[in-house]
Amino acid sequence: MALSMLRSGLLFLCLTTIHTCNGGGQNCMDKHQVVGVLRQMEKFLKGQEMRFTEGLRIMKSKLATLQNSVSKLPQADQSAAPSVCPSLEAPVHGTKFGSKYFISHEVHFTCSHGYHLVGPGTRVCQENGSWSGVNTICKDVSECSSNPCQNGGTCVEGVNQYKCTCPQSWSGSSCQHQTQTAPPEWSVMNDPAFSRRPRCAKVDRAQHCSCDAGFHMSGTSDNSICQDVNECEVYRLDQGGKLCVYECVNVPGSYQCSCPRGYKLLPDGRSCEDVDECLTQQHNCSRGTTCINTGGGFQCVSPECPRSHGNISYVKTSPL
Repeated sequence: MALSMLRSGLLFLCLTTIHTCNGGGQNCMDKHQVVGVLRQMEKFLKGQEMRFTEGLRIMKSKLATLQNSVSKLPQADQSAAPSVCPSLEAPVHGTKFGSKYFISHEVHFTCSHGYHLVGPGTRVCQENGSWSGVNTICKDVSECSSNPCQNGGTCVEGVNQYKCTCPQSWSGSSCQHQTQTAPPEWSVMNDPAFSRRPRCAKVDRAQHCSCDAGFHMSGTSDNSICQDVNECEVYRLDQGGKLCVYECVNVPGSYQCSCPRGYKLLPDGRSCEDVDECLTQQHNCSRGTTCINTGGGFQCVSPECPRSHGNISYVKTSPL
């Protein structure tokens, strides 16, 4: 269509030129010359048309070949690169953190109290659509694995706990005490005020004895005695925290806290506070001196002004 329009335009141009020359007396090509030019232009345009047509044919052929090659690609390539991993469930007695299963996303696992994690705590969604690591499970913690029972005791598993079955001559949560005998450092054995007879009563022909609060029973079943529990030693040995900030003093059935000289016991019964001897007038500073409170005591000071120097002199205006 474009080539045909070009031909028509050239022909119109030439005819118009011939008409103008004939009418104006100008030196123009004759009719045969114009026809020759037109034939040359027609040959040129036909050559261009052939080249254009051949180019279109080659391009169409290449497009068809490319389309045929693409259509022959295996469809499995699309599934070879999945974008998500299969869903994961939380282990029994455990919790899962993370709900996205896309490539490079992580899922984390923890176990409930009394269970420990077997397997990875974190799994990552890999590029091949599978999770890293192996399946995670929560396994019951063996309370007896650390052999907590002493002196031949047998450990019995429980739910998040254990119990020691002790031989006849041993007692305690870990079979650590001999029967009716407590550790000697818990008691004051050489002071009669720290021991007393137990209260006993017969029940169903059997004698049952008990001690007051702050005492424990020692000795044999026929000759038992209530010994004072040294709370200061018990808490120190068990590393459960100090009863007193400064010093713990054991008394029969209880304990008391004391403070060093120059300090007083606070209402909580265990903490100490410095006594301000200067504020409470508990000092012996002489007239002309000043009382300065210190930790646990006080000092009497008599500050002096510096000596006059040149035209500079000092006047004492306060005790300090």
